[in-house]
Amino acid sequence: MAVHGSAGADRARWLLNGIPDRFNDFCHMDQFTFVQLADWILENAESSTHDEDISVEESLFIFLDIVAQGNSFKNAAYTWSHDIKLTQRIFLNVLNALQVLREKEDIAPSCPAFNTTRSRWRILRTWRPGKMKMDGRIKVGGDGGDGIDIDRQSLIEAITALNNFIHERKEF
Repeated sequence: MAVHGSAGADRARWLLNGIPDRFNDFCHMDQFTFVQLADWILENAESSTHDEDISVEESLFIFLDIVAQGNSFKNAAYTWSHDIKLTQRIFLNVLNALQVLREKEDIAPSCPAFNTTRSRWRILRTWRPGKMKMDGRIKVGGDGGDGIDIDRQSLIEAITALNNFIHERKEF
């Protein structure tokens, strides 16, 4: 992991080198699968945050902080010591990488259905019928206006790709 001395990098190292159960609770996957996912992203997806000196591991943690833990961009930005705009860019960068994963890898027939894994991803619990805009976009990571509008289907496809990746490489 190419992390340096920032507070976000220190937190990423703390999660990666810490207690496996704490890691699993945060990421909803084991450390081995997480590292494989980070390696896959490095090899197959372009990064729009390479100028910021943020590792793919830290980017994944930030994405999971919002998707798996249900935190807002404001909270994630504070926790990872980044500004809100950078945190939003990191989120979109990982979302795009997961969409590339979805395009490049077939979903296994044995992969759990999207609806059965909704409890794993707190972000999905915030979706309410009638909250989606007419253009199919939803607000993600909002807390006092800092959320961003993204295409609901794109998020579903990214999470489906993530579910499949976890399912195919599950260690525990």
